[in-house]
Amino acid sequence: MKIPFRELQIASSLNLALCASLCMYLTGCDAGTRLVPVTGSISVKGKPAAGASILFHAEDPAAQTVSAVTAEDGTFSLMSGTEPGIAPGNYVVTVTWPDASKKPTSAQIMMGTADAGPDLLKGKYATKSASTLKVEITTSTTALPAFEL
Repeated sequence: MKIPFRELQIASSLNLALCASLCMYLTGCDAGTRLVPVTGSISVKGKPAAGASILFHAEDPAAQTVSAVTAEDGTFSLMSGTEPGIAPGNYVVTVTWPDASKKPTSAQIMMGTADAGPDLLKGKYATKSASTLKVEITTSTTALPAFEL
């Protein structure tokens, strides 16, 4: 059976459109959302909070939660999944700072029972309902004011 060239063109176009749509769906691609590269820092009583975990929870429930971990100097760069940056919007920021002196043993890590250690901030900023940290990210935001906890 011979298929006319025109029908092959239509089938190829439909397959291409279907593949592109599937790719966008699977990767969470949104042509209207642009990520803004944003940095910041966290300190506690004037000293860098090295190893603190930060989550930016969007007010829009459909938006992605963005994360970072602070470097030794307390600075961080936001990541949306594997992509650098954050979408513009309003966010509640949660922070936990695990006690680095309470490192899990190799056995705990291998067994999957490793705990990050107690939160040096005592849970004060650990949940959206507890945290008082709020930020607005705009397309022109590049650096956040330092979080002094």
